[in-house]
Amino acid sequence: MKNELDYSFYIERYLDGEMSKEEKLWFTRELKGDPSLKKELELRKKLNEAVRETDVIDFRKQLQGVFEKSHVETLSRSRIFPLSRRIAVGLSALAIAVSGGLLILLSNHPMENREIYEAYFKPAEPGLTYRSEENATDIELRSAMLFYEKGEYEQALRGFESVLRSDSTRIGLNLYSGISQMEIKRYSDANTSFHAIIDNNYILYIEQAEWYLAFCYLMTDNRKKAEEQFEMIADREGYYQHQARKILKKID
Repeated sequence: MKNELDYSFYIERYLDGEMSKEEKLWFTRELKGDPSLKKELELRKKLNEAVRETDVIDFRKQLQGVFEKSHVETLSRSRIFPLSRRIAVGLSALAIAVSGGLLILLSNHPMENREIYEAYFKPAEPGLTYRSEENATDIELRSAMLFYEKGEYEQALRGFESVLRSDSTRIGLNLYSGISQMEIKRYSDANTSFHAIIDNNYILYIEQAEWYLAFCYLMTDNRKKAEEQFEMIADREGYYQHQARKILKKID
């Protein structure tokens, strides 16, 4: 089954004016062909405006108004067609914000390591290729990746580690092994997995490995090294640059 593209990253880049000409052209086409994406963009605009135009004390009231208006519109349409998954998730997030759950993220106060981790850490999407349908190692890898996709990280990790023992040349697999280790709180082991990619200069996955390594430093209470890692990511163009800059504001 085809997975739905997560547009969150692109919405932020679009609203912040950080898209290239080609990327903006592609995103504009996506908006025209996807009403639910357009609705999500409008909700995000309202949320951003609420944050910019008020301080933390007044933010709750404005956000409540955004949520109530969106909720009424959603209910009026629910008799015609079901709410899309992305909008449902967006409204749920707004509801949490109204109750105060996101206030800590939107304030100017530094965040604790765990708070940064919970706010910004997200497992990487599967992106491996398989060498042969008949290869027993690939069969085991497919099984491990299925566990990973379902969030069953202990089972996934056992499979990844078994494959790596059989074939150490599959360096990129350390990314998913490391993320699985993080999900079961084996942060020091995850550090080693990500370094296996970085130290081998495995270009295909090095950017992701450096990103997740920063979270390893956070979760092992090495805030200084985490800050240095996020600064390195923020200082160069890349997929995680924008998010790294946001995190640095929360670390200071």
